Amino acid sequence: MSEEEKKVLNLILQKLEDQEELLLLTISNLTTKKAVANFLKKTDRMIDYYIENGTFKEGIEYVTKENGKKEFIPQGIVDFKRNKNHKKDRKKVEPEKKIFHPSVQNIVQGLRIG
Repeated sequence: MSEEEKKVLNLILQKLEDQEELLLLTISNLTTKKAVANFLKKTDRMIDYYIENGTFKEGIEYVTKENGKKEFIPQGIVDFKRNKNHKKDRKKVEPEKKIFHPSVQNIVQGLRIG
C-alpha cells in the first residue's frame, strides 16, 4: 500500500469518526415525543397512535417512567426508522366463489361482464 493510499484511508477514517460523533449527538436527543416526531417526519399525534396501536413496543422504542411520562429509546427509534416492515400485516380478502345451479351456470358462463 502506497503512502498516498494510507493518507486517503486515514482521511476517510477521520471523516467517519466525525460523522459518528455527530450522529451520537443527534441520537441522544431522541428521548422526547417532539424530537422523535421530527426525526421520523411524523406528527406528535401519529407518535401517540403508534404507542396506542402497538407499533411502538414498550421496552424497545419507549419506556414509561414512574410519573407516567414516556421516554423514547434512541436506538429503538433509529432501528424503527431503518426497518420498513413495521406496518401491520394485512390479510388479502379473496372474493368468495359463487356456486350456481347447473342450469344457471351455463347462462353465467355465456355472459360477458364489462
